[in-house]
Amino acid sequence: MADVLIVGRPNVGKSTLFNRLVKRRKSIVHDMPGVTRDIVEGVCVWSGKSFTVADTGGVLESKDHISESIKGQVQRVLGSAKAIVFLVDGREGLTAGDQFLTSMLYPHKSKVFLAVNKIDQESLQNRVYEFYSLGFERVFPISAHHGRGVDELLDRLVESLPEGEAKVLDGVRIAFLGRPNVGKSSLVNAILKEERVIVSPIPGTTRDAIEVPFSFKGQQFILVDTAGMRRKSKVEYGVEFFSVGRSIKAVEMSDISCVVVDLSEGVTDQDKKIASLVERRFKGCVIVGNKLDLIKADAKQVEAYLRKEFSFVDYAPVVLTSAIKGEGVYEILKACLLVWKDYNIQHKTSFVNRAVERVLKEKHPPSHKGREVKVYYAFQEGSKPPTVVVFTNDPSLWRKDYLRFFERRLRSHLRIEHAPIKLILKGREEEKG
Repeated sequence: MADVLIVGRPNVGKSTLFNRLVKRRKSIVHDMPGVTRDIVEGVCVWSGKSFTVADTGGVLESKDHISESIKGQVQRVLGSAKAIVFLVDGREGLTAGDQFLTSMLYPHKSKVFLAVNKIDQESLQNRVYEFYSLGFERVFPISAHHGRGVDELLDRLVESLPEGEAKVLDGVRIAFLGRPNVGKSSLVNAILKEERVIVSPIPGTTRDAIEVPFSFKGQQFILVDTAGMRRKSKVEYGVEFFSVGRSIKAVEMSDISCVVVDLSEGVTDQDKKIASLVERRFKGCVIVGNKLDLIKADAKQVEAYLRKEFSFVDYAPVVLTSAIKGEGVYEILKACLLVWKDYNIQHKTSFVNRAVERVLKEKHPPSHKGREVKVYYAFQEGSKPPTVVVFTNDPSLWRKDYLRFFERRLRSHLRIEHAPIKLILKGREEEKG
């Protein structure tokens, strides 16, 4: 768990402070209470020391499902944190919600740094004094938005932390994508065997892209749970708009994307659009058919159905799961290992050229407007994804249908079974440039 936890009621500025500490806009900031629901982690570097910091969901005394889940999450991680920043709203003043949180934090009093936020100017300094009644010794007036007082808070924080560098999250990044309520968070929790991300029957519970480190068969992974992606016409500007943007960025930052489908509803156009988004970015892909327990069908038939519906990503392994029963979840990681191996393949130029020759012998590019397509040579430019450059007389002569055939057969001859390849056509004049 993170070295430093930021805790507080909803809308006191926890995400603003978190973003300032990690120096990037990682948590969604919005003036709607309760935007952050899961724990979001990042790395802060200060005075030559790096440490992990976590933004937590706003804690309320309310008994509704999500409030209870957030409260349970925060309580579980308090003991493992090395320091706790208890953030309160100086402008609003001391509230019953702050006092409720104080009762939660008091057993960990020695680790608590009370930060009174929204003290943007000297004239507001008097707002701080009433918070001394909470009984915490270290009290800091700050403005997370403007940065006022944050340096002093950081100086004291790093003094309390043990020596040693915090580990930056590292590993194969796996993003879990899908429509709202298909079971992305449940799958992440089933893999981790703990309620690390909040699961609710309410669509849209996950709003940030949540990153969780995990190790499997000697390989380090970072599991990224993302917000549900609805059709554009269904997405209102605001929190959900930014959530979907985060999901798209999570795809771009990931190595492999697991497209999660609700088998009880079948494959929808939106599922295909999400998979297409992954394909266009040349990312590794795994199709996950979740909620297998809710349908009565033969597993082989279900797999054949998914392969047919997602034929445009025919390299993607298909995994069937029931997150609620914990079935098939580790098959996802096994499939990701297969994809990762192929995603990193690097071939010698001679091998690539032989593979290209074999494809051309199977089927040569058709002529276009009386002009014949000529292929001179090819080489692999890089991996992640495997990228093949083919020099030809005129790239515009290659028809789209033939390009699809060429890519598919080239993958086969290059023995890249579970990952996409990126094909770049270059004219002869580009070779000289």
